[in-house]
Amino acid sequence: MNLPRRRPKGLTDMLTEIFTSDALATHLPEPGGWRPVPDVDDRAFWSGIDDTTRRAHLAAAEELCRGPWPELPATLWLDFRRTGNRVRYQDPSFARRSRLAAAVIAACLTDDDRWHEEVLDGVWLLCEETSWCIPAHDLSHSGDNAEGADRGKDLPDPGNPTLDLFAAETGSLLAWTYAVLADRLRERSHSAVQRMVDEVRTRILVPQRTVDSWVWFGRVRPHVNNWNPWINSNVLACSLLLDDDPADIKLTVERAVEGLDVFVGGYLPDGACTEGHSYWWRAGASLAECLETLYSATGGALDGFGVPLVQKIGRYPHGVHIADRWYVNVSDGPASIDGRAACGHVLYRYGVRIGDEEVVAHGRSLRGPDGPVVEPGTPLGRCLLALADAEWRAEPARPAPLVAETWWPDTQLLVARTYAGRDDGLLLSIKGGHNAEDHNHNDVGTVLVAVDGHPVLVDAGVGEYTAKTFSARRYEIWSLRSTHHNVPLINGHDQPPGAEFAARDVELTRDGVGRVGLRLDLAGAYPAEAGCRSWVREVTLDRSVGDGRVVLSDAWELDGSPSDVRLHFITSGEPDITAGSGVVRVPGVKRGLTIGYDPALVDVSTERIALDDRRLERVWGGSYLWRLALVVRTPRASGAVRLVLDPA
Repeated sequence: MNLPRRRPKGLTDMLTEIFTSDALATHLPEPGGWRPVPDVDDRAFWSGIDDTTRRAHLAAAEELCRGPWPELPATLWLDFRRTGNRVRYQDPSFARRSRLAAAVIAACLTDDDRWHEEVLDGVWLLCEETSWCIPAHDLSHSGDNAEGADRGKDLPDPGNPTLDLFAAETGSLLAWTYAVLADRLRERSHSAVQRMVDEVRTRILVPQRTVDSWVWFGRVRPHVNNWNPWINSNVLACSLLLDDDPADIKLTVERAVEGLDVFVGGYLPDGACTEGHSYWWRAGASLAECLETLYSATGGALDGFGVPLVQKIGRYPHGVHIADRWYVNVSDGPASIDGRAACGHVLYRYGVRIGDEEVVAHGRSLRGPDGPVVEPGTPLGRCLLALADAEWRAEPARPAPLVAETWWPDTQLLVARTYAGRDDGLLLSIKGGHNAEDHNHNDVGTVLVAVDGHPVLVDAGVGEYTAKTFSARRYEIWSLRSTHHNVPLINGHDQPPGAEFAARDVELTRDGVGRVGLRLDLAGAYPAEAGCRSWVREVTLDRSVGDGRVVLSDAWELDGSPSDVRLHFITSGEPDITAGSGVVRVPGVKRGLTIGYDPALVDVSTERIALDDRRLERVWGGSYLWRLALVVRTPRASGAVRLVLDPA
């Protein structure tokens, strides 16, 4: 069936061979010995922050710190169990943390009593919360903290804290607050500072060192996702900044490295992030944060960046970059991402460590030529480390590399553009793979096309997460089904979920005159009831024609007399199907896309899709996408369709 391997051979224990027990005992700092960011008393440093960055962060703090702090009553926690809605609790919870982080930066920049008081209020509020996780992740009523517990079934148990993504982030937020503002907070309350330290140890560090059954940790199953490095990056900061026993620091690091080995070992050998580009920033980027923390804490003596797969992971973001904020999106990753989530400094430092100029350039490009050193709203640890990095602050502006093409053979993903280093012309993406990828969408064979740096044939992405998103009802969500991806619908059947539903006979095609593409059989992605013996899709970017041309050819062999054969395409603009016989025009921001077809063979129709979800509206900048259907007029057991796509 040509399924990608789920675990590369010979890649286990890569990091634990570097970060051995003896090496950690020799090179880890003493408690309190790692302080990579100047604290508030270093007024020369904080007064030297450039005016653009200073103004941006102080303005953000003023905006976020208006009015009373958000409330989190018990009924709001229980709302998830009652309704399945996640955001009504998460919004005020995340707002508290954003407000505290902004106040910490403002306090460091100004050393003003007003901001120190604001920080004290935020610290105390977080310490008073019964749980730092979110209701959708709560395992406090499960005896073993294992996957499959009835999450959010009651109010959280303070005696059994859940160490999830957001608990770990909260611990890190408080640890970095302590690192830069402990003395100012002690002037106001010794007990608040001690409680802050005690709560992080109780809720974060002790569970990390003592519980083996966290699914994200890697001892329950041999494959983990972004939770692993995301949590570990925050845990490492908590331990190195707050632990007062060298044995505790060493144990925390040993367990974190063990988990990171499971994470890296679960990657396919090509280094692609099957969870989607946005999740790379909490997968690959968090892995880099872990390794950077250990590199920094050991004075460069222990370096995990030399592992070949780690280096490949770092090259994924610029490989899927379209232009500006747009990226090729797979799985649950959105098509665009903002500077708070995509912290350019993390990627820049990753590129420096692996010696890759394209990674460095892409990281620097995310900052823009005239923007702040780091965007307001960036998580506090990432923000502080960017501000403290003199090389990053001095790095001159660079354009994004915009590479000509990238092929991930194990993930079966191709991205290619007309012109290397330029955003004009066409960009093509096509993927094979299977339908059990992390954060999976049923999308084997999907094709994306951008024109002049803007997506035109698109993957909608996924809306706000709810209780349904990660349940047995996941594929009731329209944007996750193949009916709303750029793939065929065969005899009324869409693609089911499961690793067995996969592309076959995937072949990269190239010639000597600038053509590159992918040929693959989609039949294996459909259920037996579809009666599909083969469906060979071949998609090619031809750079020899104008600003590029994409040719898509589908040829099929079906059982019996098929009743319905159609191709679907999701578009970012409303298709004009009256443009002339045999041509569909799809508008774009600069130029649009023309799709040429045989009108004797197919009928064309369009359907408007309402984006009744704030996350989708934010990504696409409007309330609608469209679904274009090309329906074969008289479907037969054997047939073919050829489409020609050009910039309008």
